[in-house]
Amino acid sequence: MKRFVFSIVLFLFCFPSLLLGMEIHFKQEVVVDTAMLTLADVAVIRPFSKSEVLSDLVLFPSPSKGKKKCFDSLTLKAYVLDAVINKESIRWTGADTVCISHEVVSKSGCEIQSAINIELQKALKPLSAQRVAFNVRNLPAVPNFKTGKVEYEVLFSDRDILKSRQVNVIIRVNGQVRENLVIAGHVQAFVPVVLATERMNRGAVIEQEQVQTRVKNIAQLTNPYLDPDKVIGKRLKRSVNINQVITESDLDLPILVERRQVVTMILQKGSLQISTNGLALQKGKMGDVIMVKNMKSNREIPCRVIGPGLTMVEF
Repeated sequence: MKRFVFSIVLFLFCFPSLLLGMEIHFKQEVVVDTAMLTLADVAVIRPFSKSEVLSDLVLFPSPSKGKKKCFDSLTLKAYVLDAVINKESIRWTGADTVCISHEVVSKSGCEIQSAINIELQKALKPLSAQRVAFNVRNLPAVPNFKTGKVEYEVLFSDRDILKSRQVNVIIRVNGQVRENLVIAGHVQAFVPVVLATERMNRGAVIEQEQVQTRVKNIAQLTNPYLDPDKVIGKRLKRSVNINQVITESDLDLPILVERRQVVTMILQKGSLQISTNGLALQKGKMGDVIMVKNMKSNREIPCRVIGPGLTMVEF
């Protein structure tokens, strides 16, 4: 019998919240980002099943943004008791003084612009651009966030980043998404491109002294050449003016195989490579697929032009 009574006393001693019904445990330091302070901001309510009853109880206005105020737990207790009926069922624990800070991290437009430009630089790194930037049309209203670790995820609207006309900036605070900003604008990427040093007529073959490089915003250009060596020796499909940027559409690839020319046909499968002579039935440029007659078997076989007088058998 004594052992039974002792067990009951021990149970009630170890779990007083079950006897008293609810425990409100005041926190010592609190950081908020709302205008009004609730009980859930300043205290832990146990058991959890009963916390919903008082969690949203509004106490009083939070301190001003960037300010900190401390309150005696007796003051907070008075606000709670004023709102509950069964006052005797609450057990009070925790700090005697609760300090509340209304601290915010304000993300300026410059910080968001910087985050976009950093991501743009990473994406366009292979171009070795001298300067890149996303020229923002109108920056949305800049939000404020509770103190914490702020991270940005930048998503460009077009797979070809140079053509992007808007970006999505997802802002996370302590791993939680707080904002998804849609920002309109356009990309600027300044890279040396090839342009003509003189006027050249259609059909002209470009020589080294007829081109040079100059820094231009390639986001405003379509397929410009960046390497002068890629245009030298190529034929113009149309006339170009002095200081005009030379693009892929301006050049005509040279004919590497003429019709009825004897060419080398290469058959490659894995590490095995066989070559024989063939007669080209069509003329072709680099990459063109033409019909070639095998001079041994007289079979006509599709082949891809891979160099002057060289073709690769297509499977």
